[in-house]
Amino acid sequence: MQTDWTLSVSQLNEYARRLLAGDPLLRSLRVRGEITGFKRHYSGHLYFAIKDEAARVQCVMFRQNALSLDFEPSDGQMVVIEGSASLYAATGAYQIYCQSIRREGAGALYLKFEALKKKLSDEGLFDASLKKPLPLLPRRVGIVTSPTGAAIRDMIRILHRRNPAVDILIAPCQVQGEGAAEDIARSLAALNRRGGVDVILCGRGGGSIEDLWAFNEEAVARAIAKSKIPVISCVGHETDFTIADFVADARAATPSMAAEMAAPVRQELLEALSRQKHRMSRALSGRLAIQRERLRRLELAFRWPEAILIRPRREALKGFEARMAVVLERRTGAAGNRLQVLSRALSGLNPEGVLSRGYALVESSGKILTSVQGVEPGQEVAITLSGGALDAVVSRVRRGEMCHGT
Repeated sequence: MQTDWTLSVSQLNEYARRLLAGDPLLRSLRVRGEITGFKRHYSGHLYFAIKDEAARVQCVMFRQNALSLDFEPSDGQMVVIEGSASLYAATGAYQIYCQSIRREGAGALYLKFEALKKKLSDEGLFDASLKKPLPLLPRRVGIVTSPTGAAIRDMIRILHRRNPAVDILIAPCQVQGEGAAEDIARSLAALNRRGGVDVILCGRGGGSIEDLWAFNEEAVARAIAKSKIPVISCVGHETDFTIADFVADARAATPSMAAEMAAPVRQELLEALSRQKHRMSRALSGRLAIQRERLRRLELAFRWPEAILIRPRREALKGFEARMAVVLERRTGAAGNRLQVLSRALSGLNPEGVLSRGYALVESSGKILTSVQGVEPGQEVAITLSGGALDAVVSRVRRGEMCHGT
């Protein structure tokens, strides 16, 4: 049946709202499901969804009803909610307005989270001793996240604002959905293989527990633990915790806070250094002033003892110096006399002196002849005399006789 009038959006949503509000089943219903995407607004209102294996529905619980809760709702809890289903006409959003929430137990994802957390904790992957320190002034920051999300823009903006000199290397990856965990792990490994990166920011913006689940997977946890480069986990909002947060070297509540942790403000560091230099200068000046005063007091204290302690020792030292000079002069004279005696004795033993008295040195075949034994006529000999040498040939050998000339 075709109508001859056209509805506005407001009229359509209001009509649908009235249809839902008029259904007796939807006015008072009870629904069982697992909480996901839980948020507590500053006004006190609670916003979340409940889900099962095949579907989900948005829920809101206003402050006056939330005050009666005896527990704090959170993602992963199995609950039974009571309330009414309706449509919020301003946005066309179908949701359940909760009157009460009763907790039933942990949801499937929560149980899976706790099981992996216990397994990795038992292996020691969360130990504080394994945490690597973050660099004070990183020159290059690696980022593992989606290249299209708001988180990457926030991190780049903050890093450049805090330290314009820092280099940024992005390892893009899928951060939710099937295969996301393996993609994140591959990007972490790629940055480690490349090298030259001082710190890695790994995370994404907020979302439901399903949206963040890739960071609860074992593949991501082990890739972070294996990283040689320090890793800052930054997943979701301040209230969101993932397995990656426990394994990482540091956790930031949001991607923006991770960028602030990774890159200290350059100007703030320069100002801090200037303040430290000033404090050290003042401390050194104060120390020097104290030492100068101490020295002045010591000088005053030793002026009187100088006549008693120092002057007598100075006079004694002068007397000792004079006595040593006399002793040294005597020993030097005795040593000179002895040297002259030894010199004369050595002069008498000098071969030149012996030759000058008429003696000669006879050699044959390089050997000095000390007797006529073994010398034969015709043998060549060398005769050294004072002032020179003679080459001669033996014409006759007279054994047992002294040569007196012929």
